[in-house]
Amino acid sequence: MSEGKGVLGKDLKLVETQTGADLALSPSGDLDLVSDEMNLGQAIVHRIRTRSGELTEIGHRRYGSRLYDLIGEPNNETTRERIKVIIREALSHEPRVKEILSLQVTPMEGRAEAVRIELSVSAIGGEVPLNIVLPFYLEVA
Repeated sequence: MSEGKGVLGKDLKLVETQTGADLALSPSGDLDLVSDEMNLGQAIVHRIRTRSGELTEIGHRRYGSRLYDLIGEPNNETTRERIKVIIREALSHEPRVKEILSLQVTPMEGRAEAVRIELSVSAIGGEVPLNIVLPFYLEVA
């Protein structure tokens, strides 16, 4: 374990469902946990997917992103560049991210309304880059 890895924290593990996310259960039936790089990865995905301001009432006014402001926009280079700016802004508020190493937003093959976000970050106290890939849909189904 690298020095400083505990800085990345531990949290309840969430799993994706058709309606959002739900708590995961461990094999013993208890609530499952996620820690270190996996916790940071989960936190980054949820920060990007949470609407900016959505958690203001519980004291997290800077949590989230403005990504959903782009729903309805065309899947073109301008929109993909705006997605990058929004993600960089959102991650600037994540204290465990030391640096964004790479960020690519490309059209998703076979889905004209979707993009593929590929992100690589270095974590505070981390030695290995953390790579995250997630889709974003510019149209509501």
